Amino acid sequence: MENNIIYFDGRPDGLGNRIEQLIYIQQYCKENNLHCIYRWNQSIKRKYKCLISFENITIKDKLTEKEKMHLKNDCRLRTPEYVPKYKFLFNIPKIPIYDVIIHIRGGDRLNPFNKHHDFSNVNELNSIMEKTIKYVNNDKTIATYTVVTDDKNYINHMTNNIKKKYIKLSYDYDIRDAWLDFYYLTQPKKYVLMCCRFSSFSITASMLGNKELLVFQESMDSSLPRYKANIKIIS
Repeated sequence: MENNIIYFDGRPDGLGNRIEQLIYIQQYCKENNLHCIYRWNQSIKRKYKCLISFENITIKDKLTEKEKMHLKNDCRLRTPEYVPKYKFLFNIPKIPIYDVIIHIRGGDRLNPFNKHHDFSNVNELNSIMEKTIKYVNNDKTIATYTVVTDDKNYINHMTNNIKKKYIKLSYDYDIRDAWLDFYYLTQPKKYVLMCCRFSSFSITASMLGNKELLVFQESMDSSLPRYKANIKIIS
């Protein structure tokens, strides 16, 4: 095998976890003059077509048996000032303009029986949502906002209570909603607001988009600090 090529078997997880790995690997390869062959690992529950590329990474669905013999386990490197070169493998012809994008993560993250610090419950999420509404209404640097979420009822709650101008996002593309949500999270003029206890999805999008990540104090007790994102704690 070539000395400047490494091989990595990716996580069979959601987009945020996969892209977290790719961000770390990209910086590691860039600073060590390497190229990575990365397996985009599919699982029964989490299958996503890969619609993103990175400068020093080739992303494949499979590794050969020979390549599997040379897997590298530790190639994590992350410094806050590093913004990786990447591009989405699709085009959105007209990008809407919004100051802040709010990401509300409910779904499988709401589990009162799971005591892991990245999980939450309905009461905590409702509290964070109400604080988000108050913050956006009062912040003078925010004139326009939009929302991405796994539950459209959350959008209705936000638009009924936030007094700033709401920007509706288009999903009229032959692109999976998860990828569109992630793309939109990289595109705000100013901020990504993580309206939940923890989400690697919004964290990694803020890192790729080089945007300030607004979070509430609850999130600092999650895995958030390890990402070394550009965090601002709000209240």
